[in-house]
Amino acid sequence: MDYAELAREFLYPFRRVGVFLTVFGLGLLALTTVMLVWLALFVGILIAIPLAIAVAVVAVPVLLRYTLDVLRARARDVDPEPISIESFSYYNNLWSLFPAPLAGAWVWAIWSADRAFGTAGAIGVVVAMAVLLPAMLLALALTRSPLESVNPFNQFRLLRRIWRGYWPVPAVLLAAVAIQVYVWQPSPWLAVCINVYLAFGLHAALGGVARSYSLFDEVGFATPVGETVDIETARLEQRRDGVLTHAYGFASRGNVDGALKHISGWLEHDEPYPGDAWPWFFDAMLRWDDLYPALRFAQRYLDVLLAAGEHRQAAKLLLRCRHVNPDFRPHADSLDAALHAAREAGNPEVEAWLTPR
Repeated sequence: MDYAELAREFLYPFRRVGVFLTVFGLGLLALTTVMLVWLALFVGILIAIPLAIAVAVVAVPVLLRYTLDVLRARARDVDPEPISIESFSYYNNLWSLFPAPLAGAWVWAIWSADRAFGTAGAIGVVVAMAVLLPAMLLALALTRSPLESVNPFNQFRLLRRIWRGYWPVPAVLLAAVAIQVYVWQPSPWLAVCINVYLAFGLHAALGGVARSYSLFDEVGFATPVGETVDIETARLEQRRDGVLTHAYGFASRGNVDGALKHISGWLEHDEPYPGDAWPWFFDAMLRWDDLYPALRFAQRYLDVLLAAGEHRQAAKLLLRCRHVNPDFRPHADSLDAALHAAREAGNPEVEAWLTPR
């Protein structure tokens, strides 16, 4: 992703009327909360305190969820779904509320560093926050697991993978903090407006980074277990079954290209987790009476893995295809990459099988 495209993603809320109106409405909720707190603290209108709490209770879950919705949508190059009544719930998708305690932990760390080491310590923690917090939010959106999002190993692996495209995001975040603290201190009302937009703009930019690295196509973190996730998984599998059934109808009439086109259309435009969907469809197609469509699909799946540099997964896929049909071969223009993947994965058996004789 070039910097011009990253800038377009940062301005994404301005480029979609529906998204802009949603962000505007959520900004008004945040602004109302701050205004009520101000009335209570500086004007002495004590009734504003319970009102501020009530507005915050309504605003917090939907603010947290919609920012993550924007990130996930931009990672797939689509628009986020409109806010629904479930967006205001504290019981559905508890993982999506994790940014609140995560931000609170960073605020506490900054305060503690300031008390223990002075301004220099606080600045050091702010820099660390600017670098790590966006990556934590990205990992949370990818895995839906709070534990996986704060796992240092995952953070290292993720940042090593995306750093070249990722660094402008923490740079903008750090610059925004520095400007508001040391250069220009806006009024509380203006600060709320600026920072609400920054939150959505940075989440959209993170989604753009994820899209440029195809992160949602290659998630390797653990999937959290819970009733909500199980229900969502069941619904998603029902939709995939519908796509598969339709594709089988094409294939059973001899239109294998039509079957593959139908599945590819779903993967490109509707599938929320392509990284899980590719092997899911391949495994399902291997249960068909005719295995030819599955092997054709495997050629496309192999191209995706090779493009992502997933050498070990590519080698495993090649072994499975060889077991199904020893005559299987990658696309002609992917053969060299497949040989390289076999060597990188340390699989001489696959390498020897693919080497032209």
